[in-house]
This record gives sequence, structure tokens and C-alpha cells, in this order.
Amino acid sequence: MKKHTLILSLAASAVLADTFSLGQINVLNTPIEESPFEEAITSDTMAKNNSKSVADALDNISGINADTQGGRAEQTLYIRGFDAKRIGVFIDGIPVYVPYDGNFDYDRFLTADIAEIDVSKGYSSVLYGANTMGGVVNIISKKPTKALEGEVKAGVVFDSDGALARRQTSLNIGTRQDHFYAQLGALYTDQDHYRLSDDFTATASQPEGDRLRSKNEDYKISFKTGYIADDGSEIAIGYSSQNGQKQQPPTTDTTFSKQKYWDWPYWDKETFFVNGQKNLGNGYIKALAYYDTFKNALNSYANSSYTTYNTFGSTFKSKYDDYSFGGRLEYGVELDKHFLTAAANYKKDSHEGYDISKTTDIATLSEHYVDTTLTFGLEDVYTLSSQWQILAGLSYDRREGDKIYDTNTAYLDMLTLKTQNSLNPEASVIFSPDATTKIRASVAQKTYMPSMKDRYSRKFGTSVPNVDLDNEVATHYELSFQKNIGQYKTRVNAFFTRVEDAIQNVVYAPDPAYLQNQNVGTFDHRGVETELSYKSDTLEAGGNYTYISVKNCDNSSIKRIDVPKHQIFAFAQQDIGYNVALYGAMKFRKGAYEQKLDSSYVINPTFTTFDIKAIYTPTETITAEIGVKNLTDKLYQYDMGFPLAGREFFANIGYKF
Repeated sequence: MKKHTLILSLAASAVLADTFSLGQINVLNTPIEESPFEEAITSDTMAKNNSKSVADALDNISGINADTQGGRAEQTLYIRGFDAKRIGVFIDGIPVYVPYDGNFDYDRFLTADIAEIDVSKGYSSVLYGANTMGGVVNIISKKPTKALEGEVKAGVVFDSDGALARRQTSLNIGTRQDHFYAQLGALYTDQDHYRLSDDFTATASQPEGDRLRSKNEDYKISFKTGYIADDGSEIAIGYSSQNGQKQQPPTTDTTFSKQKYWDWPYWDKETFFVNGQKNLGNGYIKALAYYDTFKNALNSYANSSYTTYNTFGSTFKSKYDDYSFGGRLEYGVELDKHFLTAAANYKKDSHEGYDISKTTDIATLSEHYVDTTLTFGLEDVYTLSSQWQILAGLSYDRREGDKIYDTNTAYLDMLTLKTQNSLNPEASVIFSPDATTKIRASVAQKTYMPSMKDRYSRKFGTSVPNVDLDNEVATHYELSFQKNIGQYKTRVNAFFTRVEDAIQNVVYAPDPAYLQNQNVGTFDHRGVETELSYKSDTLEAGGNYTYISVKNCDNSSIKRIDVPKHQIFAFAQQDIGYNVALYGAMKFRKGAYEQKLDSSYVINPTFTTFDIKAIYTPTETITAEIGVKNLTDKLYQYDMGFPLAGREFFANIGYKF
């Protein structure tokens, strides 16, 4: 089958699918579940696993582990040992990671309006643009398929003492006419608290029972509308507004982190985009333009009353006002046995930091940084035969510092505008001996360009800026095997990655009282991921195991924290008749290093958690669930000093129309 025929058939099938295909970027134009490069979590899988947030959903994929940055009240994640700053995060193909430091709070993003989440580990399409060294997460929204369709969901969570802890509601409604479609989504979640395991022993800062300062609230509204032509060409306009606020729980162990009295009065994100694709017979042209904003406020109080400030010290009020705007132009064409794709990405990032008076609430601009990033990428898929494909890609990234405004006079003369460049080649061979088997060998070089914070931050007066930081460079090697045998599917990935010029915060030699980010590290990431699933008419089961080892080649005493050496996820769902099914899942995690304030390391205790639920579907349109999370009330924590919820009971109901 010729590639352009495949493109048009995919465009036609996208009309019938509930996934916003314009937002997808894949290495191969094949269904994502058949791709040897990406993995996807569908909305059905997220609902089955009771994944409230994107962080919950991604924690079930091999090679990925969720983590809590307790000192920031954030849920983050690692892909094969790479932290969130080194992972490109996109929503419908739009980069949405925070311009200043590259971080992303995955717990703020709920799953009710998501069609699927596509994940690339190591090898990823160069069409995404810059800063995908550790991998890519692309969150794809829903698109309607019927003249009128929708879904309403509501859920509640009770703690182990029977008190209402959290409630959540969502509405998705859409219409698909002859050439026109529109989709509207609204989500809301309100967490009053969560309760700790009964095995938790009270500390000076945290009593037994309800977790102090664990309240958060999030709501989101999204809308998009589009037009689909007879040949499958499509154009869409979309808007989303996400608003939240969160409290900061106190640390329960001050040997791991200092006590902070923080909260975030608001954590808001807003995105507008226009996206379109024109099919050209043996190719296509695709264009995207977007504007994305991120605004948040942080208050640091003097004590646990969370009402007073000192006139000195580390108490403060501040806010960020960041935005990005940019676009992507993409062209793909079939030339004999080759399919070539070229793309240009443009992205301008602006970060404004404000100090807010603790007495008058007047905001004063304290820092303003602007960067512009350009990326040019080219990919080729060469199909030798039905069994062999050779892929190659190359991207060139260029980032220019456009503006530095900073009222902090410490080392201000060291802040100068710089330009950085990177070249990222990659190649892969795919062998498909039959229709049920794929074997892949690949190598990919990816870079991480230091963030504004990496280059400019003085870290509350403890560090010296370094605008001369070089890019981190990672070279990923991978072997992958996929096989479908009847009702079974299996995948095995073996990978090795070397990271050179890794950025580390080390003693600043001219003045040892200070630290500085420098390119002084070389790290090796190696591991194995295994996956197995089974599905019949009445039983679905599956799971994965991940082994990861991250070593500092220059100094073995320096450990990579928060990355478990062993991780297992497994689930099973059995229909038992009378429209009832039973579901159970387990997670196992072992071998993650944590670091104390005195720079010593400990290993986070091994833990296993279990979830169960019963699912009742009296009709095709109604689903009701009751269940228990953390069935054994296990005391566990990803970040030492910040224990997570104990046993919780939940109930959900959903109606589709």
C-alpha cells in the first residue's frame, strides 16, 4: 500500500475516531497501538485504572515513574530516569511546559476530557521541536463523532475515617455534522484533604489523621470547533482555560527538607490555537499557531499560622506571569519508496517575575527574561519492502536570549545574552517478519538546552549564575521487540543512554561560599521494560516491569534520586455476569534513592499498593463504580517527608449520550 493512500485513509478514519488527530505527532503514520516508537493510554484505560490526573495515568506505563516534589506541592514524573525539565510536554501538539524552568505539575491536569496520552521514550519525532531529550508526553483531546454526543461524570472520595475528602465532576458534549464539529468540556475537582495511613506516627509538624494543608481545587473549560473537507483536509480553532489553587503540606521529616510555609493562591493556564492540514494527494501541508500563558502566585509565610510575614528572611509574596507563542509548519510527501517530512518550529518564551509588597500588595517587576527558539527538522521513512523499513531524522535547534531584566544586583554583570545551537541526528531500522511481529533497533541524539532558571537564578542568594552553560547531550540506544499471539500482546525494550555535559550544582571555585550550575557530569541510564497483556470477551489482564539503573560515571557517590530501580504495575478485570465486573490493580516500587539535607543518601522503603473496585453497567450508557484505593492502608511516600494518602473509598457514576 502506498504511503499517500495510507495518509488519506488515516485522515478519513480520523473523522470517525474520537481523537483530535490534528494534535498528534508520530514517527510513523500507523495506528499508535501498532507503533514500535510510541505508547498510548486511551480514555478507556484511564477510566478503568481510575486515573484522576495525567500523573496517575502515566505512572502505569513501563519506564515511567510518578514522583512528588513535596516542597512544591507538585506531581511530576521521570521517563527512564530523566526528570520533568528534560521531557517535552505537549497538549494537542502545543508545547505547554513552563518557560522559566521547564517544570510541569502533572497533577493539575485532569483526564476527563482527554482522548489519549501519547508517550515517546528516547527516540521521538524531530517534528516536536527542541528540548525533548528525555522523551515526549503529548496529551490529545477528544473530538466528537456523532450528531450529538456527551458524557457526564461525578465522583466522590471518602477517607479511611469515612469523611468526604474529594469530589469531582466533568461534562463533555460535542456535535459532528456533515463537515463541521464542535466540542465543549468542563471539569471540576475539589480536594478538602486526604488522610494519612493509620501507620503514620505523629511528628512535631504533622499529627496523625488528616494531612495538614492538603487542600486543592482545579477547574477547566475547553472548546474547539473545526471543519473537515471531503478529502479529509481539516482546520480547527481551540481554547482552554485551566485555573487552580493549592496548599503546601508541611514536611514530616526536616532531615530531608526545610520546613516551608507556602501556598499558591492561584495556578492558572490558558491556551489558544489554530491548527490545520491540507491533503495534497501524495502529501500534505500542516500548520499550527498557538498562544499559551501560565500565571501563578506563591506566598511564603513566617510560621504555621500562614497569616504573618517577617520583615526579613525568606518570607515573601511573589507571582509569575509567563507566556509562549509560536507555530509549526510541516510538509510531508511521498517520493517512490521514501516518505519525507520537514518541519519548522518557532517558539518565543517570556518570563516575568514580580515581588509583591507584604504590606501594600503592590507588585513590582523583579525579573523579565525572553528567549526565542527555532527548530528545523527533517525525517525520512524508507520502505524497502513489507518487512524492512529504515528511518532517519535530523533537527537543528537554535535558541537566542532576547532580553534580560533583573533587579537582583548580585553578579548582575555576569548576565549576558547568549545564543546556543544543537544538532540532533537519529536513525532506526524496523524488521517485521510477519504481520504480528516488529523488531526495532534505533539510536537517537537529543539535547537539553539549559532553562532560564538554570542560567540566571541565584537561588535565594546561594548560587552564582552561569550564562555559559552548554547543552546536555544524550545518546539513546534501544532494541525493541513486539509480538501479538492471538489474544496476547507483548513488548520488550532494552535501552542504554549516555548523558554528557550534565548540569550539576557544584561549589563555585572563585568563592566557595557559593554554588554554581556547571557542565561537569556524565551519566549512564540503562534498563529493560517488559509488557504483557491479554484480552478475551470476559477477562482483561496485563502489566509491566521496569528495571532502571542510573550511574554517575565521574563520581559514583552522586546518585540520581527519585528513580526506582524496580517497578511493577499489574491489573485484571473480570466480568462476573449480571452487568458486573471486578477490577484489581497493584503497584510495586523498590530502590529509589532519596537525599537528606546533609547530602547523604538513603533508599526509599519498598512498598506495594493495591486498588480494587466493582463496576456496574446496567445499560450501554450508564456506568457506576465503587472501590478502594490503597486497600491495605500502606504508609508510603515518593518524596521523603511527604507521605501520601492512606486507604480511600470512592464512588463514581457516568452517563453517556
